[in-house]
Amino acid sequence: MTKRRARFAWTIVALFVAMSVCAWRPIAATAASPAERDTCGIIAFLTDWGTRDFYVGAAKGVAYSVFPEARLVDITHEIEPYNIMEGAVTLLLAAREFPSGTVFVAVVDPGVGTERRPIAVRTADGRFFIGPDNGIFTMVMQEFGVDEVRTITNRAFMRPGPTSFSFHGRDIFTPTASNLAAGRKFAEVGPAADEVVLLDIKAARVEDGKAYGEIVLIDQYGNLQANIGRDLLAELGLTLGDTALVTVGGKTIPSKLVNTYGDVPEGEHLIFVASTDWVEISINMDDAKAAFGAQIGSPVVIEKAR
Repeated sequence: MTKRRARFAWTIVALFVAMSVCAWRPIAATAASPAERDTCGIIAFLTDWGTRDFYVGAAKGVAYSVFPEARLVDITHEIEPYNIMEGAVTLLLAAREFPSGTVFVAVVDPGVGTERRPIAVRTADGRFFIGPDNGIFTMVMQEFGVDEVRTITNRAFMRPGPTSFSFHGRDIFTPTASNLAAGRKFAEVGPAADEVVLLDIKAARVEDGKAYGEIVLIDQYGNLQANIGRDLLAELGLTLGDTALVTVGGKTIPSKLVNTYGDVPEGEHLIFVASTDWVEISINMDDAKAAFGAQIGSPVVIEKAR
């Protein structure tokens, strides 16, 4: 083959490859105008994939292939591997700050490729959550309310070609989120799902003068956060400076209600309403986790000291 013919042949091959790579972009060309969408164009990712491998880049490539005008946001890709509870809490705390119409892709998925379903959730306030049916949406559904849940079955919403058993984040969740962000209708995702998997997290409550909840977050300092909000503290009649009896996992320690750590002497126990709007249980310059022997899921009871 002459050099000229060889160059021509490679040009044809390159053109074919380029056409193949871009062949599934017509969806983007028919994206609805912003005024016609239920979404705002933001796609926010939360995963346990880390950032050293190709996973995040591949998912973002799929998102842009479906919807080039998407605005992609990384909440985090550093959830502890397989820790669905940590994913659920982190997702809620971040999602609170995003506008209605944001589409979230949340993938902490130790059951990927098994019989667990891929689902899409639309909350009562117009946020969308896409991911596995393994409980990761428990807290956002509790806080935002649920409008509708659908099982993702529509192949037109998925990445073309064979679906990987081990990378639904790329092949199912991200393209579905991108289609919704582009303006495709939620009802097209698939059939309605009557029941979903929920983590065993009971909504906090007040009964007989006591607030009941559980530990949902422990930071690197050993500070504990319970899913008890400021409204429940108010129901107890607690005001700044009051002493509360705080029981975590069966151990009770008197703790002062203050604004922040430095409002009590070093080594003293305190509670306050953290930036999450949940009650934080702490020791100034010490480790509340160790003091209570606490862990994620430990039951919490708070009452006003008499």
